[in-house]
Amino acid sequence: MLRSKQALASILIAVMAITGVFFFASFGKEEAPTAGPLTATSPTKEFRSAYGFTVTYPENWLVDNSRKDAPAEFIREPNGRAFFAMQTHIDPRITKPGELALVYKDLEDAFRNDGRYLLEKVEWENKDKNTPENSFFAAGSYAEGGKNWKFKEITIMSKSGLVLTLRGMTLKEYAGEYGPMMDRIFFSVAPAEGKASQDVSVVTKEQAVAKVGALSEVVEYKNMLIEAGKKALLEAEDGESDWNVHVFEIVGEGEDAHTATFGWYRVNKKTGAVEKEI
Repeated sequence: MLRSKQALASILIAVMAITGVFFFASFGKEEAPTAGPLTATSPTKEFRSAYGFTVTYPENWLVDNSRKDAPAEFIREPNGRAFFAMQTHIDPRITKPGELALVYKDLEDAFRNDGRYLLEKVEWENKDKNTPENSFFAAGSYAEGGKNWKFKEITIMSKSGLVLTLRGMTLKEYAGEYGPMMDRIFFSVAPAEGKASQDVSVVTKEQAVAKVGALSEVVEYKNMLIEAGKKALLEAEDGESDWNVHVFEIVGEGEDAHTATFGWYRVNKKTGAVEKEI
């Protein structure tokens, strides 16, 4: 579950205090092209994320929360020069003291073992790296597909196992131009106000299906069907506070086709807890 507004805000402030205003503006004004239409004082709009917080962004940028290409929400500069991404996932290892060190290692290795990244800044809020509640900041360069980017990423871990990741990316040649606005987007993130925010799903439909699909009994069922030349299907229905995930197969063909249910599972939208319905 996302922390309260005060807790989440304090985490973000702590991360910013550690890193300073490092971000994109520090990559050098010589990289900035001639002044464009976007400035730090451009008109903005507010986006209410499905993950339980709001973020302010330039009004001419485009919101993509379809999750078609990735399990994340994107706010993109219209010409593809910059974007801001938000996503959450559940890492159950955070709740297990014996596996916590692996979580820290995997977060760092994801950057250090990937040749596409050149790290210029890495910080942990708690440098001892021994608590399930911590914040990780990374910034530097990223290259892929012939494009060179400047990036910064903030990952916030909570003791419930929920991980929130915020990432800003700007093409290197436009880093000076879009840096101030990208900083403003990061600093604008805050938990959503009011009752509506309490009802917002933290665990998405796709994540709920993935969690059920990873259960040992469901994996065994899927493998059994594969051996028989069949396929298991998983579909999630909105049950207000839960995702109701149906695991089944299609039996027969044409007019005789019908579903054969293996089971129904409830996935709590806030905690990600999975419960099989009897």
